[in-house]
Formats: sequence, C-alpha cells, structure tokens
Amino acid sequence: EAPDDRPPERPGAARPPFEVPDGYPLAGYRAGAFLGAGAWGSVYAAEGPDGTPVAVKILGPARSSPGQRRTMAQMAAGELRFSRRADHPHLIRTLAVVTVDDPGHPELDGAVALVMERAAHSLQDLLATARPGTPLPGAERILTEVCAGLTHMHRAGWVHGDLKPANILLMPDGTAKIADFGLTAELEGTHAYAPPLGSPDHVPPEWWSQRTGARGVAVRPSADVWAFGVIAHQLLTGGLHPFLGATARARSLAAQSYARGAAPLRLDQALPVRWRPVV
Repeated sequence: EAPDDRPPERPGAARPPFEVPDGYPLAGYRAGAFLGAGAWGSVYAAEGPDGTPVAVKILGPARSSPGQRRTMAQMAAGELRFSRRADHPHLIRTLAVVTVDDPGHPELDGAVALVMERAAHSLQDLLATARPGTPLPGAERILTEVCAGLTHMHRAGWVHGDLKPANILLMPDGTAKIADFGLTAELEGTHAYAPPLGSPDHVPPEWWSQRTGARGVAVRPSADVWAFGVIAHQLLTGGLHPFLGATARARSLAAQSYARGAAPLRLDQALPVRWRPVV
C-alpha cells in the first residue's frame, strides 16, 4: 500500500477492534486482559501453563484485504525469524507464532498471533504523560540500553525499520527493550528491503522519496540512527519533537527541508548541552 494509505495508529485505544474470549488458547498460552491496539491488531496479556506472563499480539484478518493478510503473515514470520537469530538482553523475544484456525470465531479465524515477553509499558505511554521541557526519568539509561540493542542488531546485519517510542518497551524492572520486528530486514550489502510502512514522525527524510519495488523499499541502518536521534530528543525534552509542526506530515516536511539543507536544525533549548552533538 502507498505510505499515505496505511491504517491510522491508535496507541492506547480503549477498545479492541475484535474480541478475544478470556482464556482463549493460543500456541499453548491462554489469553487474558486486553492491553492495547495498534495499526494492525491488538495486544492481550496471556499466561503459559506454568503461569509465566507473556503478551500476545494478534494481527486480525477482519476487514483486511488478501494482500494485507499476506503482509501480516510475512511480518509475523519475519519477527519470529529475527527473534530466534538475534537474541539480546535489550531486544524483546518472540516466543511463538501461530495462525488461528477457528471457523467458530470468524473474527479470529486466520489471524496471526505472536507470543512475546510481556513488558510493563512503552516509551509512548511515558511520553503521553511527560511534562514538556523536562527529561523523562531515567532517560539517559533508557537511551543507552536502546543504543545497545540497536548496535547488536546492526552488527548482526539487520535493520529494525520502525524504531519509535511505541516500539521501545520497559520491563517490570525498568529495563528497556526494542520490540516489534515486523519490518526488520536483513542487510544485503549496504541495504535491506522492507514493506513501505513506518511512523511518519520517525522515518528518515529519504523514506518519502523512495520508490517501492517488487521487494519493497530499500532501507539502511542509518534509518534507525535517524529514528534514535528523534527519540533521544523526545525523551530528553519531555516529548518535544526536533522538527516543528502541528501534524506528523508537517514535521516530516520540516525534516525533509533540513535534509536538503534548506532549513537549519533547531534543537529545543531544553535538550541537555552534552546531548546536543549526539542528536
């Protein structure tokens, strides 16, 4: 699908787009409370046979075209493949992937479910309650841990492709872990190829002019580095984006102007001095 046609993100949605019955079995786990919804599905709490807490992300087929269902299946398979090959303490582990086969629940039949480690909340949750101009508590430690996970990915030959606050999770002990590897792609030389999806506030300027080929769009590790710079600015300034604009589209246009050399980078005054060269 074209970049501007992707479904809207709904962080913190109050209601799931489809219901998963309490105790519903998925890959040996039993679903529990609804935790939240995003662009492609819902996340539920779940428990294993031994009571181990996990999260289940369900990519539902409802109202999805055949092409979208294929994309979801590819993203789920890619997430599991990456998780098995790139284990790291600052990367969320995907434990299992299953396609639901249940004609008795048509809203779930054909859905793809990913079982993963359960976090306490995301950076997006923290930013939603942040005070502008004030760094988030533990911001520097969180950024250091994100950087460690990202460095591991890049050294292993992978590009995340969708780094943003909603995809950085904080575990119950406060440890930061990168999550959501549906767009993660393996490098082939200097580039990897991924579907033309992403968060407008965190994709690099060249993303907007990339042509989509048969294998998707070309992405480089520098796309993750760009996103990390934006996230660092947000965490250290209480949620302020480094590019001004009332909408994501306006901010992306400001980023493109900066990339062309047509506008300077105006870092917010709240950004600590020693972090300015990093960002």
